[in-house]
Amino acid sequence: MTALAIHLLESQTVDFILHARSSTSFPTGGERQLSFDRAEVIHGAGSRYGPTATLVDFCELLDRGRPFAFFGKPCDVSAIRNLARIDQRVDELCRYFVVMVCGGFMAAQNMRDFLSGLGIRIEEVVDFRYRGYGCPGPTRIQRRDGQVTEKNYLDFWGEGEVNWGLPFRCKVCADGIGEAADLAAADTWPGGSPTWEGQKDDPGTNAVIVRSYRGSALLDAAVAAGHVALYGTIGIEEISEYQPHQVNKKRTVWARYAGLKATGQLAPETHRLRIAELAQDRGWRANLNEARGTRQRVRAGRTREPTPKPKD
Repeated sequence: MTALAIHLLESQTVDFILHARSSTSFPTGGERQLSFDRAEVIHGAGSRYGPTATLVDFCELLDRGRPFAFFGKPCDVSAIRNLARIDQRVDELCRYFVVMVCGGFMAAQNMRDFLSGLGIRIEEVVDFRYRGYGCPGPTRIQRRDGQVTEKNYLDFWGEGEVNWGLPFRCKVCADGIGEAADLAAADTWPGGSPTWEGQKDDPGTNAVIVRSYRGSALLDAAVAAGHVALYGTIGIEEISEYQPHQVNKKRTVWARYAGLKATGQLAPETHRLRIAELAQDRGWRANLNEARGTRQRVRAGRTREPTPKPKD
């Protein structure tokens, strides 16, 4: 994603990139970044598995009347695509959509629990790298007094999605694979997770899913310019092996929506994501159990989040 952003700027295809960077005031989260050159893109690079309001001033950016590209999460792209239905400037000015295949972000309480287990208060943290310096590299926490703590990537996330402390909204996301984008980038770890030893022989390769003619042209141009190197072609079976949690969620989300509706809760409305068809492959008993599980979570209050409060 970083390489594609640099290509778009250096080829003068767009004037700037809208993306996320590490927050200067809330290190475990992110903040929106505008990058106009290579140095700014690289300064803002790095995976953020914390809350980030990347679209906080999106309409003001449209007011600038300058062509740009968006790099972020699939749910952000869904929001922008919906806005395009009522604001023609979106299709005119937002030229490219590039996303990462997204498994969700760490909920605030789970982040506090993780840090507490290390004897760290979140207020002490001045820099938090979820991954980096390798593939994926360690999770690195720097405190205000200069102390640095590094843990294995799997110490943070655990092994398997049952350990993920995700907000409920991420558990009912029908498009973690970025179907509304032009390009989607994904990790390529067999089974969906790195090993405890890390991928020492992996230089940091990604799978790239091309989702539109515009995305295909962008990738070809970036390769021709030397910004991206391709090492081969993989198929759906390999992607499913690298992203098994996405396969599972895509097949179960329809039943989870049914469980929400059964309790009178709001449920997302989707189009062309094939969730009903994929649910049929699981059989009625599996879908019923999934819907009942969601209904139980609703009744236990596990599907709600506190309403954010504005800062003073």
